[in-house]
Amino acid sequence: MVEGLPPGFRFYPTDEELVVHYLFKKVASSSFSVSVITDIDLYKFDPWDLPGKAMFGEKEWYFFSPRDRKYPNGSRPNRAAASGYWKATGTDKTISTSVMNSQRKVGIKKSLVFYKGKAPNGVKTNWIMHEYRLAESRESKFKGTLRLDDWVLCRIYKKKNNAGQQQEKQPEGSCSETPTIMGYNGGSLMPETRISQSPQTSYSNYHEQQQHHHHQPQQQQPFYLESVSNFGDNNMVAEWAADILQSW
Repeated sequence: MVEGLPPGFRFYPTDEELVVHYLFKKVASSSFSVSVITDIDLYKFDPWDLPGKAMFGEKEWYFFSPRDRKYPNGSRPNRAAASGYWKATGTDKTISTSVMNSQRKVGIKKSLVFYKGKAPNGVKTNWIMHEYRLAESRESKFKGTLRLDDWVLCRIYKKKNNAGQQQEKQPEGSCSETPTIMGYNGGSLMPETRISQSPQTSYSNYHEQQQHHHHQPQQQQPFYLESVSNFGDNNMVAEWAADILQSW
């Protein structure tokens, strides 16, 4: 618990409040009556190590962090971290505030996802960062150094998996060859059949099995179609699959 905060205090600032009341004051070197945001070089750590270094937070944590240049004379930030890297996702959001009955652009919000390993083959994680920077940064102040600009304010949190299930993690840009098509017949499932032959052979085998099961009923189990990439002509496979589904 941070000293000076009343019992039950919770820190849930809006985007506008983070920029106007915190980031502006930090860049201007103004003091805070109560400090709830830690100064840290965020890119020296993995995201799962950051909650323990925050002054305050339960499910999300806030930090002031510097940014370094990716290249000595460039303007792109270095996104490499301890055991991976942060990758931008989506589009930047403009943050505005009301000044003299008009809206003034004061900041920019960028969303990033943490990947373990080296780009471009990193493994995506559930760790998310919202990075807030001032709309008018003072890059010229740090010209000739690796420091890119003034402080940025970062919100870190871990995204929950859907339905509480473990998310399957795959290298960035990869695609799975796992079977993804399952036939279903209004509540009753067809006998399980793994297909590794050509479409023509598999089609005849399937009808032989259908005739066999008409004479000898048994408990019905899932019927799976393997990845279409295992077959030859895709059009033939499509017709064959449609015929099977229609026969159900």
